[in-house]
Amino acid sequence: MTLDAQLDPLQLTRQSGLVSRNVLVDGGDLDEARERVSRIFVEHRLSAPADRQPRPVTVSHCGFDAVSLCYFDYGREVLISPDQLNDFYLMVVPVVGRISVQSGDTEIGIGVGQATILPALRRFRTRWSSDARQLILRIDRRKMTRHLARHLDSDCAAAPDFHMQLEWSAPQMAPLRHAVGVLASLAESPMATGHAQIAAPAEETLLNALLFRQYSDLSAALADGRLSTACPRNVRRAEEYICANLDQPITIGDLVAAAGGSPRALFEGFRRFRGLAPMQFVRQQRLLRVRRMLMDDASVQSVSAAALQWGFQHLGRFSADYATAFGETPSQTLKQARRRRS
Repeated sequence: MTLDAQLDPLQLTRQSGLVSRNVLVDGGDLDEARERVSRIFVEHRLSAPADRQPRPVTVSHCGFDAVSLCYFDYGREVLISPDQLNDFYLMVVPVVGRISVQSGDTEIGIGVGQATILPALRRFRTRWSSDARQLILRIDRRKMTRHLARHLDSDCAAAPDFHMQLEWSAPQMAPLRHAVGVLASLAESPMATGHAQIAAPAEETLLNALLFRQYSDLSAALADGRLSTACPRNVRRAEEYICANLDQPITIGDLVAAAGGSPRALFEGFRRFRGLAPMQFVRQQRLLRVRRMLMDDASVQSVSAAALQWGFQHLGRFSADYATAFGETPSQTLKQARRRRS
């Protein structure tokens, strides 16, 4: 794989075995493609204007650990409206043609040399041009969160919300392109000895490149140290106490006692290094725990039970805060989780 191929997604897909050796759909119709792709991604609506001479549908897929690499050619103009992405990000790199993405009031169009990270936890729809062929990376959000948590040496990390537009050909994205190139080359022999061991550092590079080179809601905090292992010891001690006792009542007095020092020093440390007051941080982490429970725990019977377990006594206020934080109500999260498991 040459450096030029890493920059050019067309060469990248041609020079690797991603397309030829990892076929998911070959020549089938759109209904077949939608059904098979839904098993890997999410349920979605797929439609196409009438096209007299469409190309055969081609979809290839190669999974690693945190990342899956996919190639799509629907052979015609298509409109795609997926269910909400809760478990993963999708990074779309046009190989040929263009794609437009609309999410709420935001609409972007991208072509070769650019890319987009489709928004997790928000609804969107896409339109692909008739000549569009796309390299798509499915990136596990939970593994991104765990990767960030290891970097911060903290269990309290949250998944970043990335800016949709990504400048694929920009110099600062060279590590990202290189990582994708390595994964694409590995797709040629997915069962070869050492496949997972060789892929692991490339996946780590890809996650780091997105965290530190692609703008997100965490970029400023990562850049100025508010999300850093370099935070004061009193903040670290308070965070450890919070994460260990989220299902118990927590007061500011408890945090001051756990952290040591004065209340003023604790408030200043959280403001400077976390961008929140201590009790706001507690509430943020409880909201995250409820969300993980609703999404991952099949035994959850109701939203109220999950909220009460993590210390939320005022359910109306909880629901409002949850919707503000995640862009959907807790009932919607639970409903979608049940649908995925059914």
